[in-house]
Amino acid sequence: MPSTDRLVESARGPAISVRHPPRGDARGKLAAQVAWRIEDDIVRAGWPVGAVIGSEPTLIERYKVSRAVFREAVRIVEHHQVATMRRGPSGGLIVRAPDEVAVTTALGVYLEYVGVSIESILRARFIIESLAATLAPARITEDGIRDLRKIIARQETADPTEFGAHHQLHHAIAAATGNPVLVLFVDVLNSLTFRYAAHQYATTRNSASPARRTQGTEEVHRNHAAIAEAVIGGDAARAQHLAAVHLEAMYEWMTAPTDDDAPAPAPGTDSDSDSDSAGSAGGRRIRPRESGLGPVPGPGPVGTMPAGKLAETVAGRIRDDVARDGVAVGVVIGSESELLARYGVSRAVLREAVRLLEYHSVAQMRRGPGGGLVVTEPDPAATVEATALYLEYSQAGVDDLRIVRDALELSCVDILIERRGPELTARLEELLAADAGEAPGGPADAGHHLHMELARLTGNEALASFVRVLTAIWRRHVDGSRPAPPVGKDESAAGGCGQAVCDARTAHRAIIDAINAGDRGLARHRMRRHLEALSDWSR
Repeated sequence: MPSTDRLVESARGPAISVRHPPRGDARGKLAAQVAWRIEDDIVRAGWPVGAVIGSEPTLIERYKVSRAVFREAVRIVEHHQVATMRRGPSGGLIVRAPDEVAVTTALGVYLEYVGVSIESILRARFIIESLAATLAPARITEDGIRDLRKIIARQETADPTEFGAHHQLHHAIAAATGNPVLVLFVDVLNSLTFRYAAHQYATTRNSASPARRTQGTEEVHRNHAAIAEAVIGGDAARAQHLAAVHLEAMYEWMTAPTDDDAPAPAPGTDSDSDSDSAGSAGGRRIRPRESGLGPVPGPGPVGTMPAGKLAETVAGRIRDDVARDGVAVGVVIGSESELLARYGVSRAVLREAVRLLEYHSVAQMRRGPGGGLVVTEPDPAATVEATALYLEYSQAGVDDLRIVRDALELSCVDILIERRGPELTARLEELLAADAGEAPGGPADAGHHLHMELARLTGNEALASFVRVLTAIWRRHVDGSRPAPPVGKDESAAGGCGQAVCDARTAHRAIIDAINAGDRGLARHRMRRHLEALSDWSR
């Protein structure tokens, strides 16, 4: 494990950050800058979990800020689950291991907030899980084989209404790839699927006959068992095909209306047509009042529950109350004393629950007269940053990022061709103008911006968020660790570009020309070659 000496050295040197500053007041921006420096120093030191990197006075001196700014920075670092401050004589800022559940929840909360549709979720699942099924057969270990067979054996006797049992196989196949990016994205999409399904399925599952429920359970079990055996046997083509068939069946179950003659609903899926009313032209949306923005434990006995778990329970209940009541952003839902009485917990538990809500950008505690817990707008930048940090902790390598990014961006090309038309063509031309620096106020990082915008223009909120996460990590791993491509002496800073940048702009034009022409094969070929060139330059 790296020593803290290296951490101290890096903290004293200049901190180069490739992240964009979040919104906020002047002090918040300074606190964010200090938080970035702390996080970057921890990452560069190898993320030494358990190490004390300094006391409050030591770190205030190291980062040359006031106590108020430093404490705000620590709150950001704690929300990102990179480190936590321990008080007392032997205290200090302690490096911690981030929690995947918190990151998964943060991504899910944001996607629910922007109104992700079930169609978007299932299409993203098709892309991600097809990739996992293709990679797992060549990478699975004997431990992974044992895990898959245990899961299949348990499902033979599992309660078909338990959603977790269905997720386990999908998670295990992703885990068998050894790619932490795939694991995280599979977990996020499964969580969103089940939150979409839980409301309607919970209210309608008892109306189906036992025979229909059994039929659905047996079909899911057969699908899972066949996929698992294909992965175990090293048959990537069959595993990918079976996964695609299974996900297509899930799509049919979850989007088709229910009537007496309809096929039996799959366990853990929703086939109630009432959810159609939540939709728009882009598909049926996850509505907060249905999904609850996460698990919603009831108000049962909590006296023996561990404090940490109790805080999670309270945070879940507050999230549900906000969603159920449709509380608008900026509204104070209660003072600390009112919330203590409402939820019947100690001040320490409530404050930990509030920290979780702040981490998820659901609400924030405002101090002083007129203060209280204020509903906030989920910040995609904060969510993306927390996800990027978690994947760095998980040691996601450049190859892990590249494999998933390739799959996502090639799928974005497919969707854009499906959606092409005059309006999309005009928007793509605007992107190219910004990419070339021709549009006033075009982004400085137009190359990255263009890839993120292409994903956004697909209309698939899940894909757009995942591409944004991967781009943020890519910039940290690659752009942040390499000098910018040189600019030739005859190329002006205003209008010229280095060879790599000019090549990227040429590739962008060629990709978009093929999209506008509706030439799927050529567009995919050009995007693949462009992504390969980016990977080659990063090595």
